[in-house]
Amino acid sequence: MNQIYLEPAALAEMLGRPDVRVVDTRASLADGPGGRDMWAAGHVPGAVHADWIEDWGTTVDGVEGMLPEPEEFAKAMSRLGVGNDTLVVAYDDNSLFTASRLAWALLHHGHQRVAILDGGFPAWRAAGLEVSTDQADGRPEPRDYRPGAPQGMRREMDEVRALVGRDDVTLVDCRMEETFAASEGRIPGANRLPSPSLIGEDGRFRRGEDVARLAADAGVDKDRPAVLYCGGGVSAAAVLIALRDAGFSDLALYDGSWSEWSQHADNPIQRHG
Repeated sequence: MNQIYLEPAALAEMLGRPDVRVVDTRASLADGPGGRDMWAAGHVPGAVHADWIEDWGTTVDGVEGMLPEPEEFAKAMSRLGVGNDTLVVAYDDNSLFTASRLAWALLHHGHQRVAILDGGFPAWRAAGLEVSTDQADGRPEPRDYRPGAPQGMRREMDEVRALVGRDDVTLVDCRMEETFAASEGRIPGANRLPSPSLIGEDGRFRRGEDVARLAADAGVDKDRPAVLYCGGGVSAAAVLIALRDAGFSDLALYDGSWSEWSQHADNPIQRHG
C-alpha cells in the first residue's frame, strides 16, 4: 500500500475480505473502561481486540508494553488471525495512538501490508458506519505468521545512550505537553515534536508538506537519522508513522522511552528550564 492512512469508507469496503484483519487496539491508561470493554461495547465489524500491554507486549525491568522477542510477537499475531499475507488495519480512539504502535511493530518485522484507520473509531462512528457487538469477532481463526528480518526501526537504551551528544542523528521527544511538563526533563539534546501537533482540526493526521513543516520546525531533517521517544513508545510511534508517510525514511523508535530512561540513575537528563 502506498498510503498507510485509510479512510473509514475505504475500510468499510474491505470488511469481510479474507486477506484483511481489522485490529481494535483501543486502551486506557486511566480509570474507566479498558480497551476490551470499549471493544465489547461496539467495534468495527469483524475487528479483534488486541491490547498493546497484555496481548502483544512484554514487561522488561518494570517497563510495560515493550516489544517482545520476534517469536513471541509472531505467536501474538497468529492468535489475532494475522498471516504474512494479511493486510492489517489497526485503529484506536485517536488520542492514545496504539494503532500506530502496532503498525510500527509490524513494519519493524518486515510486514509491509499495514494501514491505520485515520481518525480512529471516532471517525468510523462519525461516518455513520455499522458498529458490531458480536463477541465472536474476538475469536478469529489463527493463522501462521513468521516475522521477517528486523528493519532497524527499534532502538534500545544502550543504543540511545551512545547517541547522546552526537550531531549526526536527531533525538526527538514526542511526549504530549502535559506529560513532558510533569517530567524531570528530557534526554539531553532531544528536540520536541509532540504527537498531538500532528493531528489536524478535523481529527485526522496531517500529511505531506504540513508534516514536513512541523518536522523542520522541530529540527528533524529528512537527510539525518532520527530516533523518537515519548513516555512509553506509543505517541512516538504515531509521529514515526506520520513522518514515514511524509517521506522520511531513516526513523527509529526508542522502545523503552522515558519510562525506561528515567529509572536508570546513570542515564543523563537535561532538566527543564
